[in-house]
Amino acid sequence: MLRAAALAILLSCGMQAALAEESPRIKFGLQDDIAPFVMPDRNSGLMVDVLREAMATQGVKAEFIYLPIKRTEEALRRGVVDVFTGGKPDTALPGVLSRWPVTSFHNLAITRRAHLPRLDSVADLSRYRVTAFYGAAAILGQEYRDAVQRNPRYREPRLLQSPLLVLKQVDVVISQRDIFYFYLDRQSYLRDGDFELAFHDIIGKPNEYWFVFRTAEQRDAFERGIAALYKSGDIDRIFERYTKAYGTSRDFFHPLDCRFAAARPKNC
Repeated sequence: MLRAAALAILLSCGMQAALAEESPRIKFGLQDDIAPFVMPDRNSGLMVDVLREAMATQGVKAEFIYLPIKRTEEALRRGVVDVFTGGKPDTALPGVLSRWPVTSFHNLAITRRAHLPRLDSVADLSRYRVTAFYGAAAILGQEYRDAVQRNPRYREPRLLQSPLLVLKQVDVVISQRDIFYFYLDRQSYLRDGDFELAFHDIIGKPNEYWFVFRTAEQRDAFERGIAALYKSGDIDRIFERYTKAYGTSRDFFHPLDCRFAAARPKNC
């Protein structure tokens, strides 16, 4: 009996110690349709892995809640997540804004060169069959909205349909380059004839996003974690893994490279 009681006490003390030592947690709300940056079905993606490893350097466990773009902001307001990843300096949300932008979406108008080798302006989009990422008209500015709202052949499917360009069912796809290629390579289709692509930089400057944190302590831990990834070189290891697997560029984290990379990229 004494041995059993002593064992029970030891187990109880061990469990309490384990709970006391459990890492603090932080919940990120992530847009669920921007692979290869976020891949909910694998609980991974370039952004997911960077956030996970950055927080791990600070002894914080990162958790991820994947949501449609229209629900991510509300998730922070309701306390479902600790971090909203689509913030701007003028974002009216409770919490603390990151000190610098974190991610960047450089959206382009993508065409088949043989069919449409040149686009001169956003206004040209009013004349063609266009498919864009979900929410594009709400994000890409008034000039873009004016062009596409006059176009009855404009669509924003819930999941980007890159192969429609290959199948000649659309004339233009609006997307960030890495996202376009991810869905092109992983959605079912049969190539039809010449398929050289043309990328038209007519949308405007890249859309940069800040993070909004529930507390200043969370923001500071995240920013220390990002700095640590760059200092150790682990950020390059993550990039190399995604470049090898998906051909992903570093464009998505251009703001971080501008701030932390030893060799700063152009246009910082």
